[in-house]
Amino acid sequence: MLCLKNNIFTGQNMSYLPELLEADASGEIAEIYAEIRLCSGVPYVSTLQRYLATLPGVLEFGWTIIRPTMISGVAPSAAWKAASDAAPPAFSELTPSFLNDLEINTDSLQEIRNIAENFARVSPVNVITGALLEPIVKDKTLPSGNGLEESKVSHPEMLPGMPELPMMDQLSSKLRNELDGLMVPIAGQPFLPALYRHYARWPKFASYLSTVIPNRRTKPGVIEAEKRAINGIVAAGRQLFTSLPKPPENLFQPSDETQNLILEAIHRYRSTSADMICTGQALLKSLPEKI
Repeated sequence: MLCLKNNIFTGQNMSYLPELLEADASGEIAEIYAEIRLCSGVPYVSTLQRYLATLPGVLEFGWTIIRPTMISGVAPSAAWKAASDAAPPAFSELTPSFLNDLEINTDSLQEIRNIAENFARVSPVNVITGALLEPIVKDKTLPSGNGLEESKVSHPEMLPGMPELPMMDQLSSKLRNELDGLMVPIAGQPFLPALYRHYARWPKFASYLSTVIPNRRTKPGVIEAEKRAINGIVAAGRQLFTSLPKPPENLFQPSDETQNLILEAIHRYRSTSADMICTGQALLKSLPEKI
């Protein structure tokens, strides 16, 4: 989830796109949400899919087409495998003593690790979802393959849930100013990725990230890691698309305008997911198991 800077200091916790919350989903969309959670191995549905659900018929349309490779576990597994090749540089400072200085104890460390793992796991699935949908909305091409062979891929054990995103207007003005450094540009507007917003629950840890992440984003090792992750996931999605079976002939078709909205969302998530994948991986590699 991304937060629009103009709204970031309100209590609304607004994201940059409208979304259909899981609590408000019903019928077929609720069933799709349940399958997305199963396939992703995280206990929530990402903003990308919640946004698509606000466009009439779109989530149902897209899921009908890509479901065979998602529910089988083939696409998520391919995304995680490609993402594992990213190998971003580690954070060198995250020793137990350093984390103690940031007022992190063993319990909060486990929460921080779980948040990182949730984003490192769900972001590749979002990227490959976009890669599977992109030929449909960009090239107006529906799949016509023979389907996937029976897969023995199993879904991963569901990760523990994450805490609610903190209200930004309840944070200190000092921390809010520091979080400005973690903003990323989306369509000409600055946004705060939800990974960093979650970490605002630990002000000194969030402050540390605000001092190191902007510099990390410019390092060649990080830039190359993000490219490896995204390019690998997109390539895997495009390959899987060719084997997807032809969808039903009476399948709902979004308008050209709606397909442009879908394409824009795919590209937005692709640009921010690279940061989420590589930062999440680097944190998991760098953080100790306990303090």
